[in-house]
Amino acid sequence: MLPNSVKLLNRLYPIVKLSTRNTVIVKRVYRPPVVTSTTSYLPDVAQKQIDASVLDSAEGKYMVYEVEEEKQDQHRVKVILLRNVDDFGVKGQIVSFPVLDVHKELIQPGYAVYHSEENLAKYADFVIPEDKPMNSSESARLFIVKWSKRCLDICMNMENDWTIEKWHIAASLRKHRVWADVEKIEIPGGTISGPDLSLENKEFIAVLTMNNFEKVRIRCRIHHHTSEPERAIKLQSWYARQAEPVWEHERQELMDMNRQPPSFRIKTNKKLAQDVEKFYQWKNEREKRLNQ
Repeated sequence: MLPNSVKLLNRLYPIVKLSTRNTVIVKRVYRPPVVTSTTSYLPDVAQKQIDASVLDSAEGKYMVYEVEEEKQDQHRVKVILLRNVDDFGVKGQIVSFPVLDVHKELIQPGYAVYHSEENLAKYADFVIPEDKPMNSSESARLFIVKWSKRCLDICMNMENDWTIEKWHIAASLRKHRVWADVEKIEIPGGTISGPDLSLENKEFIAVLTMNNFEKVRIRCRIHHHTSEPERAIKLQSWYARQAEPVWEHERQELMDMNRQPPSFRIKTNKKLAQDVEKFYQWKNEREKRLNQ
């Protein structure tokens, strides 16, 4: 019998079986004997007879193996991107990633082709030279991958007057262990003032300049905060919900920005079923725009 705690854990976090492609190289510990044919009219030994000599051996010792190689490191493959691809790069960029990621995320959907002299000549009109720097560092690239799809909460006072300034963005980033200079932050859309409950959970764009090189667009979401519990606004999983823009002129830009896919917990929450459906509808429409 399983303990009650284990049963509860299985109900809260059901086991998900995922198939993976793995190769394990083994060799026999004991070499099986040579099997000879028992009949003169069939000189070749039947496979059934060979299998029986191994499987029916004493203590099954011929079925004992030792592992020679359990895991093979993935080699990296160089490809040319045919369109902007989230987490990988921009159209025409030559990138190198592990072979399985390249095959699944880039080659199969038709977002890239393998790097070759033939393809370099074929797509020469938009290929970006390899020596052109696309990021100031690898850590900067990984930061962009993460924050290009995240939603930053900007908490503002529900009682006192305020206008969102650059330092509000910097303070909100610090909550997520990101330290940014105020001078490197822009709010291109315009001025946002409150308190104004019509702005609750609406979003706008802030731009962060990194290493005087990259510019990262960050999706910001407004929340009104109060110290009075009875007036507090509670919205479950607000970051997973589609929101309206603060300014209409930023609507299309926000629709084209990447978003974090819903987690397993969110996808299995019946209360958020409509929001999950809206996410995949938005994703399909965005993919169609990117493929044009």
